[in-house]
Amino acid sequence: MQLETLEKRIDKVVAEDMTGSTPGMSLLLTKGEDVLIRKAYGLSDLESGRKITCEDQFVIASNTKQFTCAAIMMLKERGLLDYDEPIARFFPDFPDYREYVTVRDLMTHVSGIREYFEENEWLKIPDSATADTKRMLEIIKGFGDLTFKPRTQYSYCNSAYVMLGAIVEQLSGMSFGTFLKKNIFEPLGMDDTIAPDYLNEKGAKLTEGYLAKDGSFVKQPYNMALVGYADGNIQSTVDDLFTWHRYLYMSDSELLFRRESLAEAFKDNYLLDGSATGYGFGFFLGDYKGHREIWHTGGTTGFISRASRFVDDDMSLIMLTNYEGLPKNAMYERIAAEIFEI
Repeated sequence: MQLETLEKRIDKVVAEDMTGSTPGMSLLLTKGEDVLIRKAYGLSDLESGRKITCEDQFVIASNTKQFTCAAIMMLKERGLLDYDEPIARFFPDFPDYREYVTVRDLMTHVSGIREYFEENEWLKIPDSATADTKRMLEIIKGFGDLTFKPRTQYSYCNSAYVMLGAIVEQLSGMSFGTFLKKNIFEPLGMDDTIAPDYLNEKGAKLTEGYLAKDGSFVKQPYNMALVGYADGNIQSTVDDLFTWHRYLYMSDSELLFRRESLAEAFKDNYLLDGSATGYGFGFFLGDYKGHREIWHTGGTTGFISRASRFVDDDMSLIMLTNYEGLPKNAMYERIAAEIFEI
């Protein structure tokens, strides 16, 4: 792999969608401990013209889910919960499904709980821009019965992860963001990563988020639609996410939890009919053209993320953007194709 040539090829791919006058991206490509490419593209703030740097923070949205599951895994190790227990003791006033939906169901998107983040539902909530976790739980409770019987379907569900965050808070006595800070970010030295619990918190180096609309870019307001909950509230950098990858994939350290506990996060889950979901505990499990991959994407108002680990290749590809509307999957496919010269 000739790095200079690879970088130029990736630059060409990126240039199809980003220029020096558009929102952009922070990109990190590693093999083993070696950083192959660490590069920033585009603007952090269109109004001031400030360029993105690799030290900038981005909202990683649903890439948060692996950290939410890590918190649940820690609590299980401490004997505070069981994956297969019903959620009734955490949500005693929720509908009847509380008696048979389990913690594992929430983690693996097979609960049948209604999704709050669907556009038509989100827009019906008058206070969605300022709703805290307590209010969001009331909204989820108010959705009523399940959309399907648990474990009969896979259906990606942010509502379930808001609930997982509430479980973390109940069992730890801390806010979700504080728990992650004290139990994951600080121990690993992820100094530029935060999980705001509300819109009065913001990363010191957070880029502005933009939406591509009608040929222009619209700055997105910093509200709860952007900040999110335990389903997507982390703000981080490519370097800190590589620190996380080092712990997950390149270490035998048990600083956070036992390796046998972590191994369960990378196991597929199955529906009642025996079909695989392709999802572990906060991770998608699959492959890119024969290269085994553990990955996740994230998207919220103004931001998109992709963090992939090519397990057998000992490679990480981390892409963080402040460009909502970017054809992220197409860009990822083109970049991955250049990396593996497919």
